[in-house]
Amino acid sequence: MQRPALLAVLAASLMTACSSLPGSEGYPSLESSHWQLTSVSGRTLELPASPSIELRFLDSRVHFHGCNALSGRYTQDGNTLQVPKGFVGTRMSCNDELMAIDAAATALFETGVKYQLQGDRLTLQHDTERWTFQRAPEEKN
Repeated sequence: MQRPALLAVLAASLMTACSSLPGSEGYPSLESSHWQLTSVSGRTLELPASPSIELRFLDSRVHFHGCNALSGRYTQDGNTLQVPKGFVGTRMSCNDELMAIDAAATALFETGVKYQLQGDRLTLQHDTERWTFQRAPEEKN
């Protein structure tokens, strides 16, 4: 195969592969990112000082860790994220505040949430509810 034809085939293959990746529609990808919850507004939730509430995006799955380790395959449509088939995870019993955070996060992602990424801050929003996360320390350079 001639070099120009080979390059054209390679370029077409890469464009096809990239079109199915989260974040490929002009919105930043959250894949391989790790976050810590800093605040919630629009819903009454008591955030604990410790342990930190964590959110990770890895291998097309979102992982949420409050009381329980929750995980689900997410979809992205523009700047909207959703876990349409719900989370699976552990079923530990924790204090009421942590259990409420798990339930609220599950409802938020199953319904669908818009996201905004600004530097080291990630904001998730649905209606009047707004969750703000800070990039986890090990990811900062």
